[in-house]
Amino acid sequence: MMRFKADKNLGDSKETFESIIGQSMVIHGNLLISKGIRVDGVVDGNILQQDGQNAVIAISEKAKVNGDLKAGSVIVAGYLRGNIFSNTRVELLKTARIDGNISYSSIGIEVGAVINGTLHQFDSEQIAGDIIAQVKQIA
Repeated sequence: MMRFKADKNLGDSKETFESIIGQSMVIHGNLLISKGIRVDGVVDGNILQQDGQNAVIAISEKAKVNGDLKAGSVIVAGYLRGNIFSNTRVELLKTARIDGNISYSSIGIEVGAVINGTLHQFDSEQIAGDIIAQVKQIA
């Protein structure tokens, strides 16, 4: 299994990615992930983590995604037209452009990031309820 490290275009986060969608790639369709994915190209579809996993989705500065993102952690430096659902953390770098709503537990937003949508913070009871529901599905 190859692992790729984040570079300066994704801020100070030190993440490891199982898969990378290169700058010249265009994906049409939904992606189901279990670990980490970095998008440098274009994705026209949703990127969703598998149930019971804690994945990382990173959208680099020149990347474009038209679809929803659902993962434990989401880092955006590029363009997203879709919603973000994260039960751990969302990081929006100064070059991020979001046309959609963001649901999160924790969020960091650099000056310059643009959000055309609403922010909704999960409370601890809501997160605990989600975790219990996931555990019941696995059992």
